[in-house]
Amino acid sequence: MHAPQQDDLSPPDELNQAVRELIEVVRTADLDGTDLTGAIAQIRELRDDLRPRVVPGMRMQSALVYEMPATVDVPEGEPEKLAPPAAFRAEHPSDFFPYSPLVGVLNPISPPATMRRVAADEHFEIHGEVTFGAAFNGPPDCVHGGVIAALFDELLGSACVVNGIGGYTGTLTIVYRTPTPLGTPLQMRGWFDRSERRKVFAKGTLHAGDTLCAQAEGIFIQSENLRSPNR
Repeated sequence: MHAPQQDDLSPPDELNQAVRELIEVVRTADLDGTDLTGAIAQIRELRDDLRPRVVPGMRMQSALVYEMPATVDVPEGEPEKLAPPAAFRAEHPSDFFPYSPLVGVLNPISPPATMRRVAADEHFEIHGEVTFGAAFNGPPDCVHGGVIAALFDELLGSACVVNGIGGYTGTLTIVYRTPTPLGTPLQMRGWFDRSERRKVFAKGTLHAGDTLCAQAEGIFIQSENLRSPNR
């Protein structure tokens, strides 16, 4: 499982990475017959120490809690509209989705995958890498198919977001070409394909070296309130 360089981690990042390492050990250890009383007590003590720091609110990937978007002024009598989302302060999904279960360094169940925006022709693409550990196991020594689907959901959704046409997932079609190996660096690519009114189409691929493991197409639906006036 990929681990970020320790020198680059903030204390919260390092804590999340330590939890990932713990999950990997617990997932792969034979614990039958082992006295786990002390370990369980230590983990629960840490949980109780951190619990007072829990912030209530609606969760989201880009922030600890959801904040209602601002509204735009509309003529009297017309329905209220939400303001278009402000430009992301970062270019890369790994930066603007810190709590994502796929790329979020502040989410201990994420691998985490690395996704970055790359200029390509008229649009941006998303390129990235990920290594899945044993916690994501499905078939023997391979990644669970549902995990791959979740990865594509994030990849294709992010490809829409970086082009300013993000939306909610409508459909996601995955074609599994070969088993996807655990513990192996994987390369991903996602790109905007086309749009039809409120529907945005994106595609993506997942490789292990030169081997195509899976490919996907997603249809994302733009919210009427958040649509760009030019689309």
